[in-house]
Amino acid sequence: MRKTLSFLNIFLLLSAGCKQPTDAVVAEAFHRKLYMSEVMSNVPFAASKEDSLLFMEQYANNWMVRQTLFAHAKKGLTQSEQNFATQIKQFEEQLLINAFLKKLSSDSTIFEVPKTELLDFITETKTDNAPVYIDMVQLNYIKISNPSKIYKQVKDIFFDEKNRVKAMQQLEQLCADSIEYFLDGRQWFYTEFIEKELPFSFSYFEFENKKDKLDIPLDDYRYLIHILDRKQQLQPKTTVIDRKVALTLLQQQKRNQHIVNIKDSLVKKAQNDTRVVMYPIVF
Repeated sequence: MRKTLSFLNIFLLLSAGCKQPTDAVVAEAFHRKLYMSEVMSNVPFAASKEDSLLFMEQYANNWMVRQTLFAHAKKGLTQSEQNFATQIKQFEEQLLINAFLKKLSSDSTIFEVPKTELLDFITETKTDNAPVYIDMVQLNYIKISNPSKIYKQVKDIFFDEKNRVKAMQQLEQLCADSIEYFLDGRQWFYTEFIEKELPFSFSYFEFENKKDKLDIPLDDYRYLIHILDRKQQLQPKTTVIDRKVALTLLQQQKRNQHIVNIKDSLVKKAQNDTRVVMYPIVF
């Protein structure tokens, strides 16, 4: 308790403009030290003082827990059990691939949707004038290959609600353009559109259950779906659907197809140049 009070006092003094060391030690664990500069650098931008204090205290507590477990893991595992060279190499390769694909798809003009295509997409679902309750949903999702070396890591971060802002930033770096995802939690979607993209029907879920965390395997992929909120909205069916919603989905489709085309063309060229070869597998 004394460490926590000292930690909070340091922050209050810094906030008040007192001359305190900016790299004061906040916590210690197994001969390691957590400095104020690290804690401050992880405080969410524009957070209130109250929220910042809570975040910093939780960050320090999580750090102490992690260091404690790390120290025991180093002591309790053999050298071979501590060797993660292969996994680290695979993870490094995946990060490089993600960065490369992100660079190749950074030009947003590639995914522009013509007005006629947008209107056609909207009118496809409009049939009659009867007012209806339209189901709407806020969600995030990730479509990842099954099995994937980073599946468990992605899932743990994706469903972490306590540090949601930081988690979404980590996922954007981890997934990049090699994994299909949508991480903006502010956008409302019509469920009829989402059902065209994701492998389940909202009719199988009780509408009163506004939040769900779903992990759905399908063929060679897994869908991680975090339903953030749901609602129903009464409107005539012929009302023009929010163009921003339809535009987002169409651009996502174009973006995904663009990445697929890049991968296919690069692999095909490498095969033609005999840079990559697959030989018959004989048992």
